[in-house]
Amino acid sequence: MGAAAHVWSDIVDEVLIMMASVPIVPASSPTNWRAYGVVFASTIGNMLSVTPAVTAVFGIFLIAIAGEFGWPRAEVGGALAVLSLSTAFASPIAGRLADRFGTRRTLLAGSLGLGVTIMALALAPNQPVIFYAQFALVGVVGALPNGMVFAKLIAEWFDERRGLWIGIAGGIGNGIGATILPIIAGLLFEWVGWRGAFVGIGLLILVIGLPILFLFVHDPIVRSGADGVEPQYEGVELRTALGSPTFWLIASAMPVGAGSLIALFSTVIPVLTDRGFSLDSATIVLIAFALTASAWEPSVGAILDRTRRPHILAAFHWIGAGGLIVLLTATTLPLLVVAGMMLGIGLGAETSAMSFLLSRYFGRRALGAISGWAFGLLLGITALTTVLLNLVYDHTTSYLLGIEAMVPLLAWNGLVMLLLGRYRYGAVPA
Repeated sequence: MGAAAHVWSDIVDEVLIMMASVPIVPASSPTNWRAYGVVFASTIGNMLSVTPAVTAVFGIFLIAIAGEFGWPRAEVGGALAVLSLSTAFASPIAGRLADRFGTRRTLLAGSLGLGVTIMALALAPNQPVIFYAQFALVGVVGALPNGMVFAKLIAEWFDERRGLWIGIAGGIGNGIGATILPIIAGLLFEWVGWRGAFVGIGLLILVIGLPILFLFVHDPIVRSGADGVEPQYEGVELRTALGSPTFWLIASAMPVGAGSLIALFSTVIPVLTDRGFSLDSATIVLIAFALTASAWEPSVGAILDRTRRPHILAAFHWIGAGGLIVLLTATTLPLLVVAGMMLGIGLGAETSAMSFLLSRYFGRRALGAISGWAFGLLLGITALTTVLLNLVYDHTTSYLLGIEAMVPLLAWNGLVMLLLGRYRYGAVPA
């Protein structure tokens, strides 16, 4: 009882800290206006990153591609698994490049490459090997201008409100992108077909996203290292982080929880329609899931900015676990909408929060490489979970067992948040 009381006492302390005011840096400073430009560019960059620009729109083109090539839909859909896995494998490399050559160069090169490789999908031939290879290339290049690298950039610019800005850039950026780009893709598909639509999406990145990144993304000026040349950030090297129990505690929880919930997001509609709910009802639940997750990410970031340890996240992960149970048992639409909102709270406390925690526990010296490992794991688990959910359905004609297996994973997420100690870099003073 004593240990439990101590844990809940810490959580109460964090809530009190959260309620306290955090000093606001005057916005009149030129340096701060440049920092806010970085947040703006990072939000736009996330809107036009590989997930909204390819993954979110691919379903619009799937039937048309299958019809033109004469392939089974599963064969066409396999391109998304290739995309996710290639991005997962490339993420540690992308993080290392950002550490070594600077975040600005990495993002600009990646945005240029992403726009070009998406446009090249318009030339895809009726040959599965080349088709998959093109999506693999999009995934590799897309790892450069992804949410993990944008989060690293914001961490380099901000300390006190780091969580808030990471949450805004990631949650709002991806949320708006995943909402708007499918609409644009649908219009382009009606006008110029799936090949022309890929050209249009690539042009959006090159004509809108790339110039904004060029104008507003800057590496911060930091103090020189011992040799007077290399910039020096606080924190540990990748090898030290990978040897830390803290890293593997986080890696055992947040990538697994986020990967599971992201995979579930693409399965919510068939889960509910299989249970007898209408497509309209299932879509409403999916929208509640998406909007809550998008809005909750910056809220979680603002909360974390006012904490000394991440214990408060435990409650959010457990709410997400509860959402899974409600999703499986609810018999009315209002309860299902509540389930969608609970799942959104769980997902909103995962990806941006993980970037924040990695920066607080390991510093910014090798944050790109460290984050790359964690986000590579997240993407790999997302792809694996998507496959496993469909395998469960194929063998049992239900998603029930697969979703039930996610409940203890999210419960473990919450427990890990209680096991983690104080932040090591930039913590709120006691």
